[in-house]
Amino acid sequence: MLKKLRSVFGLIVLQLSATASVHAQDSTFHPDKHWVCVSQTGYNSNAPKRFTVPTAMDGKAGFYITAAGDSKQLYKGTTINGVGDFTGFKPADIERQYVIHVTGGQLPEGVSYPFRVAPCLLEKEGLNPSVWFMNDTRSATGTHHSAYGGCPWRDGTYYSYEIPSLIWMYLSNPAVYDAMPATISYDSLKAIVLNPDYKLVKSPNDETALEATRKYFTTIEKPTGSHIPDVIMDLHWGVGYYMVNPETQDPSKDPLPRQLHPQTLAQLAFFLYAYPYLDKWFSRNFYEQVLTFTRQHWAKIGLLDIQREVGTSKGRHAPGFSVLPNLLMYEVAKRDKLPDADIYMKAAKQQTAWMIDSLSFDDPMVTKGQRMSEHMLMTGLAMYLLQYKEKAPAGLQQKIGQWADIVISRSGNAWDFRRYDMDKNWAVPEFNEVGNVAGFPASGLLAATIIKDASKKQRLEQISFAHFDNLYGRNPLNVHAAHHPEKGFRDITKGYPRGYQEDVCARLELSRGGISCLPGTEMYPFDPSGKDRHLEGWINHNTAWNMSLAVLSWYDNRPLSFAKGKDGLEIDWQAPVGNTNTLPLTVYVNGVKKGSVALTGNNNMTFRGKLGIKPTALLLDGGEVSVKKGDRIAVAYGLGFLEKQVELRW
Repeated sequence: MLKKLRSVFGLIVLQLSATASVHAQDSTFHPDKHWVCVSQTGYNSNAPKRFTVPTAMDGKAGFYITAAGDSKQLYKGTTINGVGDFTGFKPADIERQYVIHVTGGQLPEGVSYPFRVAPCLLEKEGLNPSVWFMNDTRSATGTHHSAYGGCPWRDGTYYSYEIPSLIWMYLSNPAVYDAMPATISYDSLKAIVLNPDYKLVKSPNDETALEATRKYFTTIEKPTGSHIPDVIMDLHWGVGYYMVNPETQDPSKDPLPRQLHPQTLAQLAFFLYAYPYLDKWFSRNFYEQVLTFTRQHWAKIGLLDIQREVGTSKGRHAPGFSVLPNLLMYEVAKRDKLPDADIYMKAAKQQTAWMIDSLSFDDPMVTKGQRMSEHMLMTGLAMYLLQYKEKAPAGLQQKIGQWADIVISRSGNAWDFRRYDMDKNWAVPEFNEVGNVAGFPASGLLAATIIKDASKKQRLEQISFAHFDNLYGRNPLNVHAAHHPEKGFRDITKGYPRGYQEDVCARLELSRGGISCLPGTEMYPFDPSGKDRHLEGWINHNTAWNMSLAVLSWYDNRPLSFAKGKDGLEIDWQAPVGNTNTLPLTVYVNGVKKGSVALTGNNNMTFRGKLGIKPTALLLDGGEVSVKKGDRIAVAYGLGFLEKQVELRW
């Protein structure tokens, strides 16, 4: 009997083992054909164009490109260890969609989702959803009458970077934002929130939000002008709200109390710096109010001190966040002839020198570990070197070079994906890092501008554009980062398949342009069945994306030629301006602004025009300007520290 029981027991164990084995096998992902992971948004014509075939990570596979729905081969090549490159593919039809076919190996042919290829396509396709998101997520006045966190934007925090990202966007490409439809009605929103029946849906840390919203509409001067771009209305909202409600507390388990945070105040420096380019919408009195408040508190809350804290991967305290704000305050103080301009430059220099000496970029917590806030580090360092090379501390060029070398060393994989470390972590440990991927191109392209080695510059460009690709579908799930791509994004086939629970927190399911999640370490290098990270989008993720779109606009803004012709100064210019055929250039004589000239464009994002001349004068849109032999004539597009210009001698 005992022998019989042992036999039965052994059989049960064998069956359980077999069942466990089957379950283990069932949990392993087995593709039935090649996966071809591309950017579903598409590719810029003159940028790196790469894709990943995770089902052919070893060896080679053939690929060819056709128009979607057609069989004619337009381009062909070979993938190597999972990577395909079609940078040379520059189709003339910029509205047509294309697909990539991959053949070879042990699997049947796979076909990618459709995508487009066009000049400055990423800037063009990112324009509307990035602005719409900032419109829709405004606390109290957006698509939901709530104010989770009590800041100007729902679920915003002191480190959300909304105001700076809006300034970066506008300064990088003013013509494109000026030409957008103006969709926000100040008067309509004011009537809504001042109505006694208006109800604010209760959310954490929103105790002062309704009062602040009503104060904004009753005590802050309204913007002026007949056509106010949405980014300007958003900017006015953010600055005005903080003027009546500057003290906030992050609701996500932050140990810091409700207070005026240094990073909140630092945001105002961007507005103050940009004011001369915005003064047709903001009164001088409004500017003076912000300037007085900012200067009263700047030193008190430590913005002149060295910021030594390296935050956690929550993204609260990114190293270097104070560098660019101090540089901007230096310019504000010089412009307004204030007596203490040098204190801001000194603060920026001391902070940068401390980072050069004390921060190790080998430590991923200093870089990618700052999650969606990482861009604050490189934007500060890069702009310091680009704008104030003679004032920059010793070693800054080399420090940026170190950052670039580390990025390149951690991106040698089939996804061209900058890893957290080369041990076990592809993504930031534990967190949803969609904002890090979205914000990386801002850092990568700025560093590429500074790096002198041509091969490293090219590789940084590849990695930077690969992160746009990753955001839009070139990832182990083969999906766009938006769970609701139909809200704001054009022609996206497959969004992130799972979403956050609705009608809680920031209610982003009601907003256009939201990016919510990307694969984490659990799905790399290729396991689509891996565990999802936190599925919730966040204003902080989108503002990181804003930064990358702005830097890309700056990167792709460039003069093509500026030369004397028979009857004028002939100008050719490239700029990511796809919603208007006119590009206004600023004209300088010996560094002094004298007027403007308008160029005419085409679908290739190139613009052409002529600056009329007489023997001793330039013929500008606003009249004649006298010039003499030896004068420096320059034309420029972009504003402030994001302006690009080209010069010749008269």
